[in-house]
Amino acid sequence: MTESMGYLAALAMQPYANLAATTTFSASSARLEFYDHDLKESIELIQDDGLRGTRTRASERLALGNIKIGGSISFEPTPAELVLLMPFILGTASSSGSYVVADTLPNLYLLGDFVNKCVTFTTRVTKATFSGSPGQKIKLKLELVGTTIGTIAAPGVIQAAGVFASASIPAMDLTVRPYMFYDMGSGITINAISYAVDKFELSIDNKIEPTYMQGQTATDLEPTDRVITLGIQTKYTSTESVLQTDTRAGTARAASVAFTNGASVFSFTFGALVAMPETVTVPGRQHLRLPLNYQAYGLSTTKEVVVALPA
Repeated sequence: MTESMGYLAALAMQPYANLAATTTFSASSARLEFYDHDLKESIELIQDDGLRGTRTRASERLALGNIKIGGSISFEPTPAELVLLMPFILGTASSSGSYVVADTLPNLYLLGDFVNKCVTFTTRVTKATFSGSPGQKIKLKLELVGTTIGTIAAPGVIQAAGVFASASIPAMDLTVRPYMFYDMGSGITINAISYAVDKFELSIDNKIEPTYMQGQTATDLEPTDRVITLGIQTKYTSTESVLQTDTRAGTARAASVAFTNGASVFSFTFGALVAMPETVTVPGRQHLRLPLNYQAYGLSTTKEVVVALPA
């Protein structure tokens, strides 16, 4: 018997404009390239911890606990893939290519073809992390929590192989390559000055806590907070000394970073960044770097972050 191999796996999603279709995938759904995932259903075994004069646990007293849906998916996204995913990260559709954070989040419906079986997930993005390093593609890790697997018509059901193909999901967009770290150009702009960086990690944490009532399945996936952090490393010269001065004073600064991939520009604009003050350490003979770990805040009516993508 042949093995089920990971390279044969495939992933599709319902675009934001197609959410009325929920778990019914079709030619209007979208296919995504991913690199790995640990998104799964798990059900805890509720053990018998009572005292009965023996260490043997009785299977008759065993029960199944809450059904938990969660895990992560890793991408190296193209402009087209980011346009598909951004509404589920921030909570709003594009307005002429601009995305603003919202207090509510939509469900992200995913269909995974895992070779031997197909699984449909109802999830939301609890955390999205963008990261990059010199010479590498920009990476995106989505951390998801969910309510159920299966379709609306057949909740909790793991489907047979072939569902993905029968849904006539179109081929993924291959017209533009993924974003690269060098697409950042001159670096990050803070208080109207550009700084070169050799590390970039941006995290948007929606802090979703699934709601469980009397049933085994989560009833709600509501965000409880929103914490946006940006970690970078710059050189440690007199040019960057103003950044260290700002961090030690707790000064908030407007900032932006953009990635230009041909005609496709992807940018983050921050209302007010405040960094946790840290001094430079010396790891050895190599280059010294100034660590800057910012948190993004709103400023008056300006939100913590606004994202721009090709319209």
